[in-house]
Amino acid sequence: MEPETQKNQKFPYLALLLILAVVGVYFLFNKPSTTATSTSTTNIQPVIDEQEEPEPTTPQAMPPQNEVKVTIEGSPYKFSPNTIMAKVGDKVTVEFKNVEGVHDFKIDEFNAATKVIQAGEIDTVSFTVDKAGVFEFYCSVGEHRKMGMVGTLKVE
Repeated sequence: MEPETQKNQKFPYLALLLILAVVGVYFLFNKPSTTATSTSTTNIQPVIDEQEEPEPTTPQAMPPQNEVKVTIEGSPYKFSPNTIMAKVGDKVTVEFKNVEGVHDFKIDEFNAATKVIQAGEIDTVSFTVDKAGVFEFYCSVGEHRKMGMVGTLKVE
């Protein structure tokens, strides 16, 4: 009877070995699907790269290179200072202080202007310079421009 007991003891080990083999085969065949998932993730990256490419090639989308802030005082028939320096792409902010009389600040080429203000008042205008050149700013009140209330914006 002893030989039958040895057969019964080998049976659980054989069943356990068979189960481990099936589990091993299962995990072996599931590894390619994990690789396929990481391949899908890899395929997503070129789409992100394609979306990022157009931004640097569009000059309008680029942020200003610099911000130029200037305070200009207006008094009868003059601006002080009467010259502003900037570079293409700069954001220019002009704080216009009216010292005496009634004046404004205007640059036609950049569609920038303050309100007409009274003595002691301040108004601010900001704009981005998108072209190089020398541009005139002026006071548009009455004959002030003709009387010499002008200045120069120089954009490199």
